[in-house]
This record gives sequence, C-alpha cells and structure tokens, in this order.
Amino acid sequence: MKLRARFIVPGDGPAIENAAMEIRGATIHAVGRADHVGGAPPIDYGDAVILPGFVNAHTHLELSYLAGKVPPRNDFVDWLYRLVDILVTEPVEEDDVQATVRDAVLASLSAGVTTIGDVTRSPAWTRPVLARSPIRAVSFGEVIAMGAGRARLDQRLAAAASQEWQTDSIRCGISPHSPYTVEPSALAACAETARQLQAPLCIHAAESTDEMEFTQTASGRLASFLKDVGVWDEHITPAHCTPIELCSKADLLTPRTLLAHANYVCGEDLRLIAASGASVAYCPRTHAAFGHAPHRFRDMLRAGVSVAIGTDSLASNPSLSVLDELRFLRERYRDVDALELVRMGTLRGAVALGLADATGSLTPGKAADLVVMPLEPNESWESVLQGSSRPLAVYTDGVQTSLRGYTQA
Repeated sequence: MKLRARFIVPGDGPAIENAAMEIRGATIHAVGRADHVGGAPPIDYGDAVILPGFVNAHTHLELSYLAGKVPPRNDFVDWLYRLVDILVTEPVEEDDVQATVRDAVLASLSAGVTTIGDVTRSPAWTRPVLARSPIRAVSFGEVIAMGAGRARLDQRLAAAASQEWQTDSIRCGISPHSPYTVEPSALAACAETARQLQAPLCIHAAESTDEMEFTQTASGRLASFLKDVGVWDEHITPAHCTPIELCSKADLLTPRTLLAHANYVCGEDLRLIAASGASVAYCPRTHAAFGHAPHRFRDMLRAGVSVAIGTDSLASNPSLSVLDELRFLRERYRDVDALELVRMGTLRGAVALGLADATGSLTPGKAADLVVMPLEPNESWESVLQGSSRPLAVYTDGVQTSLRGYTQA
C-alpha cells in the first residue's frame, strides 16, 4: 500500500513536500518524495499532511466519566478533596469502567492518538479492554501505599505488575501514584519490582507546591488532606528533600521512568532528571487550568530531557486530543519550533513510554501508525498546529482504524 500527500512530517526529520510512503503489512517500508517511493498507485490524500500517530504519554482513561464533574480551579488540593468525594460517593462497577475506557479509546483514536500511556487504578478491568482495542498502550497499574494504605502494598503492587494482559501492543507497567501517597520504602519496592521485570514506571511528581512542602516537612495542606481522608498515621515522616530528589533516592529515576507533570522543579531537580534519562509528561491545558507557574519544558528540552505531551484525564481537561494540546502550546509559545512540537506529541512520547523502536515516527521498519490531517490549498503543513480541523484518516499497524466493530467489543 502506498499513501501520498502534499506533506509528510516523519517526526525524526524535516518535512517532505510532494511526499509518499509505502507500507508493507503493518510496517513502514519507505518514506520520501512521491517520485522516489515505489509501490502500487497511491491512495492520494491531496492537500493534506501525514504525521506519525500522536502519542498521549499520560492519561487516565477510566476517569473519563468525571468529565465536567470536578472542573479544575487554582487550588490543586481543593480539587483533590472534590475528586475523592466523588470517587467515594459515586463508585463505579467493572462494566461501567470498561465502557468508559472503550469510549475514551474511541475518542483518542478519533483525535489521531494511536499510542497512550494510561494510569489505571483497576488494571484487571482496564487492560482487557485495551488488549482488544486497535490502540497501542502502556498500562501503568497504580500503587498507593501511605499510612493506613501501607498494609495493601503487596496486593496493589502485584496487581499493577501483573503481566497477564501484556501483548505485542499492550505493555504493563507500574505507577507509584505520587510522593504524597506512596511512602519512601514503597517507592523503592515499586522501583525494584520494575527493575526485575524491566517494566516501565510512571509517577506523578512535583505536581504542586503543596507536594514540595509535604516531602520537605510532612506538613501543610496535603498532610491535612491525608488526615481528613483517614490515611495519616504517626509513622509518616518528612523526607527533607524535593519530590524529584525523593524519587532519585528511591531509585525511581531511570531511562524507563516517566515523570508526570513535573510542574515545579529547581535546577538540581532538572539536573537529576537529565542525568537519569527519565522523561517528563507535560499536560499543557491541565497545567494551565490549575493556574500553575509557567512550566519549564523548554529548559528541560535544552537540558536533554525528553518532554512528551499528555492530556491527564477528562476530569481536568476538555479532551483527550494531543493535537489540541499542541495547538494550545503553539498559540502561547511561538518561539518553540513547529517540528519540535510535533516531536513532543509523537516521538518523544514513544521514547517516554519505551516504545520508540516500534512507533513515534514514520521511519522505515517501524509500525505504520499515522494520522492524515487536511490542509487548505497553498497552506504550509505548520497550519495543522492551528485551527480546529480533525483527522481525515487514522492508521494503526498499517490498517485504517475501523471503530464501529470496537464499540461492540
């Protein structure tokens, strides 16, 4: 099969004009100018740009049912209280969670997202749905082990680390939730289990100034939150360091580690992240909705950190579209090169999830995961980072996604 468009942006190099790509089976065979790429007569998308399928490096698909119920405000801890209240008072059953995840996968694919890093509280419920879907995913099972939750560490870690649903397209990882919900010894246990399995890791880290206060002093509003939800006990003590330093001490900073958010990092934190090879998932619209200080993603990129794009969840974000996140950044950061924005939404996400050998760029030998976006005549490919156009077509493993059958899975 051969596809042609006015532009192809491969994600690992400059844009190609009057371009084509040949796909053999599930794999990209060749990419270049249309007159240099062989194969059958092409499917010609005309005024369009072909991009790698977008990679949503950090999301919570199972929280999609909370859309509109807990809108973010300039107070992260207040949002946590409201979120926990709903989770406690409106529990959901397995069928409801699975239906939510199916709908979220459909929304993601419709937005051109072909790969996700999903954090799940219920891996035994969500992973079967992902395994039956056309999407590529890393499923991070969430671990919480602080205070009263300490006794459940082994159970939560075993569920998170289970490889039962791992397939060619679904990889299972571990997500110690955060430095304020997982104690240092439990963080180290998660890191060691991931090392033994060579599994990917994800942790929400340096997300708020309250988190910084908590790891330094074991006090402040997050300490009050833990007391109010019945988690606190006398064994919780301060780590006397930043959240990133705590992750480093627990051996959580590795090339297999994804730091979700990293909204508040100092120079030493940045040095530790860069030296470890860990990646960062930046969720631009969620970050803005909570009124956080400007994110240091540009400093991170200059330091050699791979910064990927995430959407967080529909509990804090209006959509699961990585392209919407890139358009948000394009409007606010004109100094960031358009090709770099594309990399943040594609190849850097694949790097962050440990999938760069398989996807993230339109490179011969990789999976044919791609999205076709329309252009107006005479428009540059960069115009796709503006406006509100939606995909013309989405391919995973060389097959144009057929969503109808999946809705009935």
